[in-house]
Amino acid sequence: MKDDYKNKLASKIVARYQDLEERIMQDIVRRIVKAGEITSTADWQINRLRILGYSSEDIEKEIKKALNASYPEMFELYDKVINWEYVRNKDIYEQINAEYIPFEENGQLKQITEAIIDQSFDDLENVTNSLGFYLDYGNGQKVLTPLSQVYTKYLDAACYDIVTGAFDYNSVLRRVVTQLTNSGLRQIDYSSGRANRVDVAARRAVMTAVSQITGKISEYNAQKLGTEYFEVEWHAGARPTHAVWQGRVWTKEQLYSVCGLGTVTGLLGANCYHAYYPFFPGISRRNWSDEWLEEQNRKESKPKEFRGKEYTLYEAKQRQRQMETAMRAQREKVQMLQDGDADPDDVMLAKCKYQGQLDEYARFSKQMGLKQERERIYIDGRWRVVPGRIDKKLNVVNTMKISVPRDAYKIKGMTSEAKHEIEAAINNLKKEYDIRLDLIEVAKMEVGDIFGAAPYLDDRGKLRFALVINEDIDYNVVKKKIQRRYDKGRFAGKSIEDYIAHEMAHIMTYQDCKNEAEFRTRQRIVERQFMQGISQYADKTGKGEESLAEAFVRYRNKEKIPIRAELLIRSYIERWKK
Repeated sequence: MKDDYKNKLASKIVARYQDLEERIMQDIVRRIVKAGEITSTADWQINRLRILGYSSEDIEKEIKKALNASYPEMFELYDKVINWEYVRNKDIYEQINAEYIPFEENGQLKQITEAIIDQSFDDLENVTNSLGFYLDYGNGQKVLTPLSQVYTKYLDAACYDIVTGAFDYNSVLRRVVTQLTNSGLRQIDYSSGRANRVDVAARRAVMTAVSQITGKISEYNAQKLGTEYFEVEWHAGARPTHAVWQGRVWTKEQLYSVCGLGTVTGLLGANCYHAYYPFFPGISRRNWSDEWLEEQNRKESKPKEFRGKEYTLYEAKQRQRQMETAMRAQREKVQMLQDGDADPDDVMLAKCKYQGQLDEYARFSKQMGLKQERERIYIDGRWRVVPGRIDKKLNVVNTMKISVPRDAYKIKGMTSEAKHEIEAAINNLKKEYDIRLDLIEVAKMEVGDIFGAAPYLDDRGKLRFALVINEDIDYNVVKKKIQRRYDKGRFAGKSIEDYIAHEMAHIMTYQDCKNEAEFRTRQRIVERQFMQGISQYADKTGKGEESLAEAFVRYRNKEKIPIRAELLIRSYIERWKK
């Protein structure tokens, strides 16, 4: 797998947490704006709970939303890594006549990788459970403040400064915006007292899992293929302590003793992007010779000067990352000042500072011979593409009662009681979830089908969804057929409502897609999330959307499902729960 692909997918996940940071900061500014509208201390006391109340609940929802949205992208990344890293050695298995077991059938390797993946989910949840900011409470010293205290103490004090007249509105807004953006949303390590920006912590959790999966697969392949040698990857601008061993071949023992495998600062440690792969003397060829490595290390250690300061390649890349972080913070500052309706001069000053940072970044990168990585600056999408958000009121346009059409009576066995049973099942589900079901229609479907979900485009090109009833079924025997299917393990559903829940799961997975292009993109992502063992039907299709819909039925019936299935349900379906 190419590193740029891994980084691209990891960046999509990290963007979720930068978006979370933005929403929390905007929420704080919004509450300060409310405070600025209150004209007296008495009003402040009366309206205090209205302004600051329910903050924790609101923010918890935002945090949960970010966490749930990242799961599908993590699954996609890990699946790609597993596929690439395991399959890349298939030809070696064939060369030495060793048995190559496909990953789907390799119980030992699946157990190893799933343990790492589960740990990465725990790590990411820990990130979201310990958020806060570095804030100055007026004594010149920054204090690491948990998010709950930001709302109960810091924001309270800021708002009080406004309503009592101690400070004018613009002064308080400037102070709060500056402190929040300078700090950035952080993960707090309560045991050590240290803190990392939330995007850094999220990236570390994900990339650590990627590195560990790669390492475990390499060690598994090496063991099965009978080699104790490994080649460590090389990349430009590695930290000096890693540059001495990257690109070379080592024994497994040397990976620990020389490369520091298993330590925080060594191979696969914090912020290490190296990987290692089985090496077979007499078969494998080195990717990097000793001579080439020595020459490259000499070039990289030769410093280049910028504004009177010298930088090695490693130091220049570190400086580049710092500049990108500062620019993202400044972009946030501009947006928050605009959201708070700040003094136009303050907004203009913030914009000018950002432009100056951008110009300096371009000059520095050119002088150092580095590619500008502006996608790291623009990952928030601000000023180019506004981050999409699910607004249930906007997206769920059809909340009126939907009826089974009269032509349903041409279906054999379809009585008024059966028709009402279908409608009752739909309404029960719509009481639980915001579902955009636009119509119910009767149509010819595949043999054995009872219901189906059908996306379609209306006259204006807007994406709509229909529930389809198969006109060729005999409704007299439907219930018996459903029970038999369930008893044999073929389907997850054991009632009419379960079968309709399956179709509603399909609709909810895609109903925030605004057009066909978004729908097709989402569909490709979901299809890669196939989970074995949910039902025989889902296994037969091999489709991610079918295993997800079947898992939702079991989830709703409080039946046991894999943790991966539960996480995907939280990402795609539970967001619509009322």
